[in-house]
Amino acid sequence: MAFKGVKLTTILLFALVCFLFVPLFAAFMPLLENGAMANLKRALGDPRFTASFKYGLAQAGASTALALALGLPAAFLTAKRSFPGRRILASMAAVPFTVPPLIIAIAFVLFYGREGFLNRALMTLLGLKEAPLSFLYSFKGVVLTHGFYNFPLVMSFVGHAWSTVPKKQENSARILGASEGRVFFTISLPSILPSIGAALSLVFLMCFYSFVIVLLFGAPGAQTPEVELYRAARFQFDMPLASAFALAETMVAMVCLALYAAFEKFAGSDRTEVEYSRPVPFESKWGAALAALYLLFILIFFASPLVSIFFESFIVRSKPGRTHSYSFGLANYLELFMRPGFAKALLNTLLLGLASAGLASIIGFIFSVTLRSSRSMFLSRVLPLLPLGVSSVVLAFGWSSLIDGFSVFALIAIHAFSSWPFVYRAIHSGLGKSAKAYEKAAISLGSTRLGVIFRVYLPLSMPSIASGFALAFAMSAGDANAIIAAPGGGFSTLGLYIYRLAGVYRFNEACAAASILFIISVLVFMLKEPADDRP
Repeated sequence: MAFKGVKLTTILLFALVCFLFVPLFAAFMPLLENGAMANLKRALGDPRFTASFKYGLAQAGASTALALALGLPAAFLTAKRSFPGRRILASMAAVPFTVPPLIIAIAFVLFYGREGFLNRALMTLLGLKEAPLSFLYSFKGVVLTHGFYNFPLVMSFVGHAWSTVPKKQENSARILGASEGRVFFTISLPSILPSIGAALSLVFLMCFYSFVIVLLFGAPGAQTPEVELYRAARFQFDMPLASAFALAETMVAMVCLALYAAFEKFAGSDRTEVEYSRPVPFESKWGAALAALYLLFILIFFASPLVSIFFESFIVRSKPGRTHSYSFGLANYLELFMRPGFAKALLNTLLLGLASAGLASIIGFIFSVTLRSSRSMFLSRVLPLLPLGVSSVVLAFGWSSLIDGFSVFALIAIHAFSSWPFVYRAIHSGLGKSAKAYEKAAISLGSTRLGVIFRVYLPLSMPSIASGFALAFAMSAGDANAIIAAPGGGFSTLGLYIYRLAGVYRFNEACAAASILFIISVLVFMLKEPADDRP
């Protein structure tokens, strides 16, 4: 990098070491107590250890397959077809980033639970006395929730690739008599396969790292390594066992990350000149009918649970003894604002989001400028992705071991580095190829290297910085993993507040708080649409 690259890169590496690698190594350090091999042998001999990894890998694999099945039709529709509601479907790509997993979990309880809207509707329509659906608190419930939550990622990745499939090659094949199926398997599918691989790698990683959803829906005795790490450290105080979980799951995550980086590199290797194809209307009534059925399915089984949160937040339950009596109003919101600690939790959420988003944006901008001209594979591709390979629960465990307690500063660092890869990608993509030309022009006019950063790169990056900041804020506002895994100090956020309300079955107030959190996250995120949500 021309801008005193060695010094800036050294500073960035130092920041990564301090805020990422030091707590990560601290999470591994308890393994050394009384001998690393002895602790690893004990962990491997613990039935929970092997069972959790089998369960974690199985549910992540099944969830990824479901996300692929749901996401591919959406990717095709957003990339190739023009229809009313296309923009709404495409906007769902923001759901995994702006809607916290905790809200998704509550939404699925309200809709698919035994007393949920869907079961009550089926009981009324079919005249049943018992709820016909009881899969939620099981392996199937975890897979269903993960699949629906992450299919927008598949839609976003694959849809972007599908819209750049060479139109000339497809048309030439059709002119030569190739059927639509042959065109897809010989031209379209090879072009989008790398993006499918990248999407599946990331979805698998996110499902494997899932914490709150598995904590709520996992059946007794069947948990992921993330949840078992939390239980070993928090309730059993078995730090060597927790450390073994942290090490093993981080190794699995790094493999997923390596696959993701390889697929991403291959996906962009032959796309130096991208030509986007415009969506066209449906060519047949059958195609339009199938698309309508698919959109209706997504509306009922994915959008309806989210809507049910807002609906439930306005339902005011009657006093005990009148179980079926309720009314509509703002009583839940009024009760929520009168509860002790809510205003403080709301303020903490805003301050934490601003601080972590600001830190992620600053580091993302400096890293983007520093590594623009880097030819190092490690610096330009591997290093920016490393935070994705470390879960917030592992980092929380590492920080707790490092400072022997709770720190708001540690929480800010965890949130900042969890969102930093996405912020970096948004800023890096937003700079574009024109930045180099402006840089040369500024230098030829006598500008210093530092002046080029503030007069060229910073103005060019401002829209992308705003996008990255909004994304990081939304991710921080809804992330309850780290603070649940390492609570203390009396510090509370909306995410933790909702988790506690749901834990004592105050779902109406939890829905009111979730609605407020959802609105805050979406509004901030929509202030500036990210240039590219993919890391």
